Amino acid sequence: MTTRPNVLWLTLESVRADHTSLYGYHRETTPFLQQLSERSDSTVLQNGIAASLWTPASSASMLTGTHLSTHNVGRDPSDQRKLGTNIDTLAELLRKDGYDTALFSSVSWLSSLTGLDRGFDYSRYVRMEKSNFVGIDPIARDSWRCAFHRFIHRPTFRLGTLRDELSDEKNYLIWRNFRRWMSTHWNGENPFFAYAHVFSPHHVYNPPREFLEHFVNEIDMSVEEALSLSKSTYDSSSSIKSSIANGVNFTDRQWNSIKTLYDAEIRYADQTVKKIVEYAASASDRDLIIVITADHGDLFGERGVIGHNLVLHDGLIKVPMIVVGIEGITDGPDKMSQHIDITYTIASVTDTVTKQFEGRDLRNSDRRYAISQRGNSNIDAYLSHNPEMDTSQFIEDAHTSVRTDSYKYLESSANRVLYELPDEDQNIVDEHTTVAERLSHIIDRNNIDWSTDSNQKRVEFTQSVEDRLQDMGYL
Repeated sequence: MTTRPNVLWLTLESVRADHTSLYGYHRETTPFLQQLSERSDSTVLQNGIAASLWTPASSASMLTGTHLSTHNVGRDPSDQRKLGTNIDTLAELLRKDGYDTALFSSVSWLSSLTGLDRGFDYSRYVRMEKSNFVGIDPIARDSWRCAFHRFIHRPTFRLGTLRDELSDEKNYLIWRNFRRWMSTHWNGENPFFAYAHVFSPHHVYNPPREFLEHFVNEIDMSVEEALSLSKSTYDSSSSIKSSIANGVNFTDRQWNSIKTLYDAEIRYADQTVKKIVEYAASASDRDLIIVITADHGDLFGERGVIGHNLVLHDGLIKVPMIVVGIEGITDGPDKMSQHIDITYTIASVTDTVTKQFEGRDLRNSDRRYAISQRGNSNIDAYLSHNPEMDTSQFIEDAHTSVRTDSYKYLESSANRVLYELPDEDQNIVDEHTTVAERLSHIIDRNNIDWSTDSNQKRVEFTQSVEDRLQDMGYL
């Protein structure tokens, strides 16, 4: 590259790789990603492994190039910490090197709340509030457009639940804000680094009509029944935890309906990605690096779990990863790739690598394992819904997963678990001690240390933010 490239990083919310047509899924959920993958400078990483199972932890890893045990953001749901000042964000490093930086977020985790907005010249956290509809400024205009868009495109728009209805239009607002930033704030003199968190398909699954129509004939109940089932299942953190604590008792018909809504939401996210990518590509003659991935996936009853909770199952950590605009990336069916490897590669291409990065350059990596981590599980929150819940299958304390093409090994201070993939139910650690020891040594070699930084400030939630996070199932 003769000039410094623009960098566009799009993170989709809750997309598991095996529900994308990019990775061979039977429904055409990601036609644009498939189209993008056919470019000569495009690489689809076959085994993309997320840093963690929920948004704050994975997002912090992507934006800092470090493991959860290093940055500690999203480690403990009951004791949230801001990013420490001893760790730089990729945006800070790029801004120092002359990049214009912009963040577009639809979740509280990517904001000043956690410090993950550090280094971004322009930061827009989109949310639907009554004040958004007052006045004639761009936010008000976008909010009214969003309401109209919702009315036109949603299968069962209800004025009585306007707030819930509009909360699912964050994709639209992300796109509008990105376009406005490029057309009115970025002058093109410097290269840009833009990071956007696309909200779909985060539960509650409630896709626009035009995307649901692609799969509606595969739903075994009426659309109204399916949407009602989705809302009652995922309406709040309490309803999700109650379902898990009481055994996730859904029929095949119900699961199919929920998954169909989820798939339609992915199709919606794919279109949002298409709009953003095509606009970014048309706005400048500079080379454009594009990263598209997901922060984590979602579970549909695997290990007795729904949503993104408790376990580092492949349904949560195996996510789509596609990199466009970087030549020479090596990949293969037995190779593993991590979020922090993408961060390292971007830093390498832009000459902003520092010693803090814990990943590898994808252009010369022969990685045969990937590390994912989860903090404390707060299992008491589930037991409050059912004191008889069997918690023996869950690791309660912070732990690290090492995944290869054949095995997944999990280790905490009190537990050791080994699975022979694709099975993730039968712990074979006692029968395969040699494999377990080999994978445990990888944890040691990576200097995984779960000690906390006493200087990291606690996240202070306002009541409105706490309510939103409760509604989304985070707290």
